[in-house]
Amino acid sequence: MQSQPEYCWRDTAVHRLMLTALLNELDASLLSASSATRTLEDWSQRHHLAPNATVRAICQQTPPRPCPAALREALHLPAEAAPDTLRYRHVRLMCGNLTLSDAENWYLPSRLTDEMNKELDTTETPFGRVTAPLAFTRRLVLAERVWSPLPLGWELASLPAGSGQALAFPPVLFRHHAVLSRLDGTPISAVIESYTAGAFCFPPPAMPDAS
Repeated sequence: MQSQPEYCWRDTAVHRLMLTALLNELDASLLSASSATRTLEDWSQRHHLAPNATVRAICQQTPPRPCPAALREALHLPAEAAPDTLRYRHVRLMCGNLTLSDAENWYLPSRLTDEMNKELDTTETPFGRVTAPLAFTRRLVLAERVWSPLPLGWELASLPAGSGQALAFPPVLFRHHAVLSRLDGTPISAVIESYTAGAFCFPPPAMPDAS
């Protein structure tokens, strides 16, 4: 994936501590919100990621893949459900030219309006914005922290000084598996969202002048 902010973040103890705090903040914000799209837009605006901080969904032309068993169960789908019961939408959520997340979505068109289905099929509007009139709720199924700026147990040992060179980010920092439901509790969508370093493409805070 693109959008790795090596231009400003360095392999130093201070920058790794800053990134740990920021990573935890973004992760917690996403976990506590019903809409990842709105959360990412708010983050993008506050951190000036692009002149226009609107998040758009860029559809990826990838073959549909089966919905994982745990998410399929959370959607209350019977094992004998027809293959076309679920529709697959794979997008990258982008702000400007920055990729913020890679999102796989298995949704049930029969539980959405015709207008919503048409917009999902023909536009780059994120799923959360299209279905916002449903006032959906979000239930976490699984959260994965793929990368940490600091090693496990860092708080009990000396912080590594680091090389001072540009910090290399992995393609994915953390991942959420979740189910979206209407207010009556009916599930409408299962998602796997893989969040990238694009959300951290802004200069780190300046250190105070020691003098």
